[in-house]
Amino acid sequence: MPLLMETPAHAVNLVCPRTPDGPEGVLAALREVSGALREEGDARAIFPDVYAVITEGVVAGMSTGLFAEPEFMSRLAGRFAARYLETLSWSLSGLPQDCAAWSIAYAQVGRPGVAAIQHAGLGISAHINFDLALGVAEVIGELAPERDPALMGVFKRDYDAVNPILETAMPRVMRLLAERYGCPLSPLFTGPLGGLTGGQALAVVAQWREQVWRNALGLLEADGEAGRRAVVDRMELDSRVIALLVAGPPLVGPAVALARRVPRLLAA
Repeated sequence: MPLLMETPAHAVNLVCPRTPDGPEGVLAALREVSGALREEGDARAIFPDVYAVITEGVVAGMSTGLFAEPEFMSRLAGRFAARYLETLSWSLSGLPQDCAAWSIAYAQVGRPGVAAIQHAGLGISAHINFDLALGVAEVIGELAPERDPALMGVFKRDYDAVNPILETAMPRVMRLLAERYGCPLSPLFTGPLGGLTGGQALAVVAQWREQVWRNALGLLEADGEAGRRAVVDRMELDSRVIALLVAGPPLVGPAVALARRVPRLLAA
């Protein structure tokens, strides 16, 4: 798809600073935003499209009773998505981001040679490694201000229940990137040959999410604003490093070029 630098005016109007109402509200917002951006050929459509696939799994989990504390997951889904929509609104309006990971992610829009899987990976990384701890800490602060150990254990189990949802979503996400956005690299993460690669990617994301939980607890237990700032600074540094790796690993450009050549070579 063409990667545009221009901002579609109607997409700016779609993004507002409201908090979506639970997973179903999040899903509706993501579909609306990704659809508008996709119509414009804007690469910023890719991440919310992928995010919607994952959110479908959360919606299904809510309906089947997967989560022991659905209010925790519902609030977290809404708060988490609102944070992403805020970053998107800043990007569409030409405003600066408040963390390097999102700055790097949005800077790839319009850059030649960036694969759809990179756009998706940059969004996933920034949203998990920077945004998620903020949302988790905020929701725990509302629902368990005393941090009762039993309730915190339930929250953690519900939080961890998202990891299998991510695993289930992986093949659909990769098909979406290949079929809708023409990504030549996404097949490397699925099927008989891609099982190992996809499994490693999921293991990395699970490790990220475990660190996020520790960061959220660090925010809740921080001694004053200075302590909280230290945790946020660490999140900022970690998410920046990961974003730089996803945006510009040395072999991605040649790999994309080769993957695009293979069908032509086979047809010759």
